[in-house]
Amino acid sequence: MECDLQKTADGRYVVIHDPTTDRVTGTRGEVGRMSLEALRRLDFGAGERVPELSDLLAALPPGDYLDLELKDETLTRGDCGPIAALLDGRIKRERLMVSSFNPWLLGPFRRRGTTVAFLVGERLASLGALPMGILLLLVRPRFVNLPVTMVAALGRQRARRVVGFLRTAGLSVLFWTVNSEAEAEAVRDLADVIVTDEVGRLRRFLS
Repeated sequence: MECDLQKTADGRYVVIHDPTTDRVTGTRGEVGRMSLEALRRLDFGAGERVPELSDLLAALPPGDYLDLELKDETLTRGDCGPIAALLDGRIKRERLMVSSFNPWLLGPFRRRGTTVAFLVGERLASLGALPMGILLLLVRPRFVNLPVTMVAALGRQRARRVVGFLRTAGLSVLFWTVNSEAEAEAVRDLADVIVTDEVGRLRRFLS
């Protein structure tokens, strides 16, 4: 399971991708300026309410793997300790990955022995291996999470060279968000892991 974490105005950690509520609730609001109580008055679809991180961890089946993305629109380095405290004892470290576009949010988790993944945006991915490599030397993640659009942006041969460079450096490669058969085929022999919204359909296709 992959999900995203933001922080409310009263310091609660909630599972929501966007820094605003507009797209998913139809009601304008900024997560970082709203209390948990205010957020929970909103309908996130079919009567669903926004869950806290603790709710997610309680509902996660024991054998499942969690990729928790930290969103720097509302999170800072000072949040890493409290988030780690919520995770400790609730999920085994070998079943957890913490990821972010912001490298400064990953260091505290890497030092605790948690698997960390650096999310590479489309702009950085399009620059190729050298700029990416310099940043990765600073971050020292275990995984590099690449946008599936990188393959088309760079061309297949150049994308293969970038992935080869990452593998030579001892890194594992995840591609996001792979939602079509064409995208799955493009990264079939490049990815160690894929993130998709179409789990059943792509599992059948890839098998």
